[in-house]
Amino acid sequence: MCLDSLVTSDISQEINNRLTVANRSYFGLLNHFKSQLLSEKTKILLYKTLVRLVLTYASETWAFRKEHERELNVFEGRILRRILDPVFENDNWRKRSNNELYQIFVESIIINILKKPYSMDKCLK
Repeated sequence: MCLDSLVTSDISQEINNRLTVANRSYFGLLNHFKSQLLSEKTKILLYKTLVRLVLTYASETWAFRKEHERELNVFEGRILRRILDPVFENDNWRKRSNNELYQIFVESIIINILKKPYSMDKCLK
């Protein structure tokens, strides 16, 4: 897995590369995410520390458009739906809604993290 980054005026290719590498990272950990021995909390921790960091590598240089934000949100929602089990209601299984996912996940969505201003004060301390 290569974490190289290319800074260009069009970041669409870079975001697609990041999504591809993060997807590979997820599928490399698929046995852990499917495991009944690991709790949802542990699976979320794996996602945040391994998959999400691969996805956001070198994101400081990205200038987002709405389509990029949508692609990243769709990726994160798909991964969280796979990690968090579906809900059994009224004799039927159903997928969790985005609101349910983020209530369980408790963390800020990926776009908010990427848009958070970077502070040099944190580096100097």
